[in-house]
Amino acid sequence: MTRVSFRLHLYSRRAFQASLVLLLALTAFLTSAAQHRYSHKLRATGLLELVSDSSGEHYRLTPITVLDGGRFHDATIYQTTPQPMALTTGVVYEAQKNGLPVGTLTILKTEEKNGVWVAGGSWLLTPKPRPPAAPGEAPVASPGDDRPRIHRGDSAVNPGSTPAPSSTTPAPPTPPAATPAPASPPPEPQEEDPNRPSLRHRTLTQQKQEAENPALRPSSTQRAAAAPASHAPVQGAPMMVAVSDAQFTETRSYEFPWKTDEKAPIEAKMRKLALDQFPAEKPALTDSALKNLSVRSFDLDLSNDAVVVLTAEVAPPPPPPAPKGARAAARTKSTDVPVPAKPAVRFITLIARFDLDGNPAKLLANITDASRLDVAPRLDLIDAVDVDGDGVAELLFCQYGYKQKSYIIYSVGHGVLNKIFEGASQPLR
Repeated sequence: MTRVSFRLHLYSRRAFQASLVLLLALTAFLTSAAQHRYSHKLRATGLLELVSDSSGEHYRLTPITVLDGGRFHDATIYQTTPQPMALTTGVVYEAQKNGLPVGTLTILKTEEKNGVWVAGGSWLLTPKPRPPAAPGEAPVASPGDDRPRIHRGDSAVNPGSTPAPSSTTPAPPTPPAATPAPASPPPEPQEEDPNRPSLRHRTLTQQKQEAENPALRPSSTQRAAAAPASHAPVQGAPMMVAVSDAQFTETRSYEFPWKTDEKAPIEAKMRKLALDQFPAEKPALTDSALKNLSVRSFDLDLSNDAVVVLTAEVAPPPPPPAPKGARAAARTKSTDVPVPAKPAVRFITLIARFDLDGNPAKLLANITDASRLDVAPRLDLIDAVDVDGDGVAELLFCQYGYKQKSYIIYSVGHGVLNKIFEGASQPLR
C-alpha cells in the first residue's frame, strides 16, 4: 500500500468514526428531547398525612418545596404573609400514589405548630372508573364534572350553587318585619400583592370558557363512566405526596411493570447488592439480617431502565470478644472494667439503576445506625413525584436526624444522582 493510499484510508476511517460519533450524539439528543418537556413556572409539592384526633380521621398537609422562577424554594418559609404561599386558603392539592391521582385537598385552615406550618381542609376522593355498561343498558349520567383540578376553590361561582333571582322575576311578597338594628359595615377586603406568585385560580371566566369550549371539559361518556366521589380516606395510604400547579400536567403511573418472572430475581439482586455494602461481615451476613425490607421499582423517565430503591434495617454485627480483663471482671462482678455497649441497629437505603440486561448500577448507598443519626441521617423513601412538571419523576425522601427531620429530592440520570432540593426541616415530636 502506497503512502498516498494509506493516507486516504486513514482519512476515510477518521471521517467514518467522527460521523458515527456525531450520529450517536444526535440520536441521544433527539431521544432526550422527545422525552423531556419544559419545567412549569410555578408548582408546589407537599406531603399529606392521615392523622386522628377528637374530630376523627383527616388529612394534614405539610408543605415541602415550591418551584418558582426555575428554582426550588423551601415551601415552609417561601412568600410568608403571614402563612406560606403554598398554604394559601382555597388552594387545591392533588394527592398522588405512584404518580396516579387519588384525591384532592382544598385548603381551608392553616396553622403554625411549634414553628411548623400545616394545613387542613376538604378532602375529596377521586372517582374510580365504573365498569362498562352491559349491552342495551343506558349509562348512568353523572351530575357534573367530577374531574379533579388543581385550582383555587371559589364557592361564589360554583355551578351547583343556587342562582341569584333575576331582575325580571318578581320576588314573592314578604310580611313586614321589624326594623333591624343598624349592622356594622363589612370589613374591607385585603388587597393581594400583585407581585406574589399564586397557584391556579378558578374564575367565572374560566368556567364560561369551559362551558363554551367542549374540549376543555370531559365528554359525557367519560363523565358517565365515573363513579360518585367520596370523602373517605384512602385505604392503606397514611402518607401521600401532593402537588398543586397552575398548569395542566399529564399523569401516569411511575411504577415499573416487571413481568411475573422478573420481579423476584431483581429483588434478589438488590438484596445481594445491599449485603455487599458490608464486606467485613461476609459471608456470615445473609438475607435474614435484612428486616422491614422494602423494594420499590420505578419508571421515572420512560427509558425502560428501572430505578429500584431498597430500604431495610440491618441486624447489628456480633459484638467483638471481650478482653480477658472484662471477662474476669464480669465473673467477679467488678465495675472497674467497662462492658462494651450493645451495637445499634443499622439502616440502609440503596438506589440502583438496572440496564436492559438486568444488571444493577449503584447510585447511592446511605448507611447509618441509631447512634449516628446526628451526623448521618436515615433516608426513608416517600414516593416518586414530578416536582417540576416536565414529565420526568424524581424521588422524594424523608431524612430523619437525631432531633429533626427534613426532606430531600433526587433526580435520577444514567449513572448519576443529583440532589435538587433539601430543606423543609421540622423538629421531631
